[in-house]
Amino acid sequence: MAVLLILVGLDFRRNVDGIRYWHQRIPIERIYLLFDKKKDTYGYASRRNAEDLSKVLSFAFEQPFKIGMNTRSYDDVFSTLYLIFKREANERDVYVDLTSASKEAYGATIAASLLFKRVHLYIVPPYVSEWNALKLGKPEFEEWFMKVRSVRGLEPMELHMPPVMAQEVNKDEEAVLLLLLSHGGRAPSIKKLIEWYGEDPSDPAVKNKFSRLIKRLINKGLITSRAGSRNKPISLSGFGLILAKALKKQRYNIEREENTHEGIGLEVFADASFYLEEEPSLPP
Repeated sequence: MAVLLILVGLDFRRNVDGIRYWHQRIPIERIYLLFDKKKDTYGYASRRNAEDLSKVLSFAFEQPFKIGMNTRSYDDVFSTLYLIFKREANERDVYVDLTSASKEAYGATIAASLLFKRVHLYIVPPYVSEWNALKLGKPEFEEWFMKVRSVRGLEPMELHMPPVMAQEVNKDEEAVLLLLLSHGGRAPSIKKLIEWYGEDPSDPAVKNKFSRLIKRLINKGLITSRAGSRNKPISLSGFGLILAKALKKQRYNIEREENTHEGIGLEVFADASFYLEEEPSLPP
């Protein structure tokens, strides 16, 4: 059995063609439609296409899960995908349609997929390229070309990638990442981290346990430690911060399921911007 995950944007027909392709080749258990929830033109188009896709697909499949997110937010896309992959990709293959993905969503999807061996990415190329719609040498081509090439940019956004592919983070490692996140992403020393954890930093067994934990997280590229520093302050790396936020969202989702008994709990995504409180961005 497989799961399809569609990042819904301006395309409609190509998303349907992609679903039809996989439906003819593999049994599909579930479909997720991830749409843009922003109140702008792109968000309107994305939501409308998600609604229409849901109606079309309901004739052949169970009702798809519709999940709203900010497709221009790398953090929000990564966190949303991480929760879905964590739920689905351990037992079945997950196929993600990136045909309509924004650049931020494209990067976040690639980063999240590298952590799960059973996630597959694909696009559906157009039957007729949009580049052929405008003819070279025509006034409308020059007008369009000059407009497109003159769009101003914002500050560059680094797309943090996991340094270690498809390597699980265990519960103890998750706890350290979440603890650092709750204290602004950094700790002045391992001793202070142990105190935050509620254990005795003078206990040799505790010190050894945390030293091993920190070393593993450094090797996985999720935290950094200032070499040669006497107190060895530690901080979440760029990707460590992204992952910690995703883990926080996952914990929130689990708590919602336990408190409300909402079946498999996917309803929590419907207001998927319950958003984390503002977390500080770490310096480079």
